[in-house]
Amino acid sequence: MTCPICAWTPDNPDYLLVYETALWRVVLAPNQCLIGRCVIHLKRHCGDLAEITPDEMLDWLTIVKTMQFALRKAFDATLFNWSCYMNLSYREATPDPHVHWWVVPRYNHAVELGALRFEDPRFGSPYDHAMRLDVASDVRRQIVERLQQAIA
Repeated sequence: MTCPICAWTPDNPDYLLVYETALWRVVLAPNQCLIGRCVIHLKRHCGDLAEITPDEMLDWLTIVKTMQFALRKAFDATLFNWSCYMNLSYREATPDPHVHWWVVPRYNHAVELGALRFEDPRFGSPYDHAMRLDVASDVRRQIVERLQQAIA
């Protein structure tokens, strides 16, 4: 099985590129139940956090600061949930995990983008992984543009 993270290309219609460094890539997740929800993945294939190099960790910290700044500026995010789950890889007979992080911005207020209203009904409680909001590709592009403008 090919690692889907390693197979990512810039023309991927589901995971749009937001920002990247020499070592990490930030892509917008299709599920925008909390506006600005992104995946940050290591560009090289690595299956264990313990194998991350010191340079990769320092660069990851740059990503954390950049994305939190951008999400606050673009959408007035209140706080951030950061997580590193690789459980799905282990559902396969031969697991092939790839280190990646999720940044899930949390909001104590509604965020409007065009005619859409994004709300965080569980603010102050753990993020509900069952929440889903798949938005149209043009809306995802608008979210990416707002984040990129905030980063610039």
